[in-house]
Amino acid sequence: MKRLAIACRQVDGVTGTTTTILEHARRLRGLGWTVHVYAERLDEGRIASAGGEPRRIRGLPIGGGLRRKFFAWRFERSLRRERYDLVWGHGDTWTQDVLSLHNCVHAAHEAVHGAGLPLGSNVGRMHGRILRERGFRLLIANSELMRRDVVERFKVPVEKTVVILPGYDPARYRVSDRARLRDPRRRELGVGPDELLVGLITSGDFVKRGVRQFLEALPRLSSVVRARLRVIVIGQESRLSPYFALARETGLRVRFLRPTPDVAATYHALDLYVHPALYEEFGQSVQEAMACGVAVLAGRRVGACELLGPLAPEISVEGPDPAGLAAAMEPLLLDKGLRERRAEQGRRAVLSNTWDANFKKTYEALEGLLAGRG
Repeated sequence: MKRLAIACRQVDGVTGTTTTILEHARRLRGLGWTVHVYAERLDEGRIASAGGEPRRIRGLPIGGGLRRKFFAWRFERSLRRERYDLVWGHGDTWTQDVLSLHNCVHAAHEAVHGAGLPLGSNVGRMHGRILRERGFRLLIANSELMRRDVVERFKVPVEKTVVILPGYDPARYRVSDRARLRDPRRRELGVGPDELLVGLITSGDFVKRGVRQFLEALPRLSSVVRARLRVIVIGQESRLSPYFALARETGLRVRFLRPTPDVAATYHALDLYVHPALYEEFGQSVQEAMACGVAVLAGRRVGACELLGPLAPEISVEGPDPAGLAAAMEPLLLDKGLRERRAEQGRRAVLSNTWDANFKKTYEALEGLLAGRG
């Protein structure tokens, strides 16, 4: 029986990292592996349901870099008491066999702020040390966008990397549920049958995800579109007041909601999903919306757009700036046939990128490390 240690400071909430860890743990347990999940904040019930064994690491009662270092130190101490065939880190530990990097904090900061990441960034220092010192045997990147950044910025040898796009659950996100879920969810949201519902859904970080640009694009839409438009923004954000102010300035009905695991019905309620992130290492919500058969418009630097291949330029916008975003939204909102064609293109693009497909590639990578090829 193989034994695996997974380390991530936070394994809870509605995040892509948590979903990935649980999906992998479930499948590895099904193959007879013992999977220990080490975290400071963790959802023990969900981890146990996925077949993992939760191992809580008590954190320091302070924030910042010292807390991150303490977690890494405590995890390495735990490893001395256990014997594992592989160690899998998610950006919070100095050394591991497998490193799954979920954020390119340097590239994202440059895209959002137009300047380099401050030297005092705790996450930046940790990621920089891991990547420069090669504290891993294999790096799994969520997209080619991510791999390019770590190879070019940190000179990580490309042979020590592999791109494996996150998957999705085809039992939860599927077009066949549209007839059952769409109308009830629209009624819950107060959206009429002749109105157009546009949404942006994210786990959080409204600045990075382009929520401001999205809201500023809305007043630039034509009066014909605006007369029928309803808007929802879903995500966790600590400073909502600036976004409330922007929403009021649109003159439209904009509703802000908190993240929820049961988001499929909301995708089906939408007429258009917009994800104008300035930099997004993958973008699970983009993939899920496409799997549900919803027309999508995303920022050009969103990793999930790589699923679209040659179609990516048609379904993405550069920047994005509010004027360009509005210009791209307008024809999609005016033309139902165009929305349906874009939705079908997206659905076909993601169809085979399920969690099963993701795990097949991931397990091949793990087997390579066990065989000594990493």
